[in-house]
Amino acid sequence: MEGLIFQSSEFGTDEIYANMEEYIMQITRDNYSQYAQMVQQMFGKKASSNDPLAQCDYGNFSLRFKPVDINFTKPNWDTIMTKRDKPAMSEEEFDEAIKELARKEFATGKRDDDAYRKLCMQHGETVSPDRKAIYESSMKKTGGKMNAACMFWDSKGNKTLSYNPESRNWKAISTDEEFTRARVFTSIYNDELARLKEEYGEKAKGNVSYSKIKADISAERSKEKNNNEGNTIDLQI
Repeated sequence: MEGLIFQSSEFGTDEIYANMEEYIMQITRDNYSQYAQMVQQMFGKKASSNDPLAQCDYGNFSLRFKPVDINFTKPNWDTIMTKRDKPAMSEEEFDEAIKELARKEFATGKRDDDAYRKLCMQHGETVSPDRKAIYESSMKKTGGKMNAACMFWDSKGNKTLSYNPESRNWKAISTDEEFTRARVFTSIYNDELARLKEEYGEKAKGNVSYSKIKADISAERSKEKNNNEGNTIDLQI
């Protein structure tokens, strides 16, 4: 999601905003230059040929509506972060779902990458730009052809989406808001892992059942509820 933030060294995830591509197809501020150089080098190899790619200049804003006759794969919006009609769940539900994923990792000793990827994407999309609408608007102006920049900008001139003609991969270019949102996700996730480690011990990861964790949480919540009810003063006469 290149780009998600992992900050839990005690659980072996010490990378910060690294390897997001493993989770969600994203380009981040940190790796944009490297990725752009790679794509541009690929275009450069076509410069002396009749290949339509020779007309392309990756990330050139002035070419954003210049059509080129290259074959391209249409984006799969199920795997690209974009604004949705409505959030997948409420903030409270996101918070609990993220913690549940962390609990399952603690219980099994390994992360469910598919579930992590999906939830992380859903969580981040609450602040994502409408990349689908931006793409469709550009396609109308280029007659359904790829633009020579192989990139798509919002109305403010911010990069939002790019296409690599060689790999035929689409990548969302992360915004500051998505960057911040990713920090929220991993903070909740890693805080829950740390809490479980403190409660069950250093070597408990992978050795305590998920049902045990759930039962203990349920018992703790019941205890808190009873304590709160016991502290309530009835002032009715």
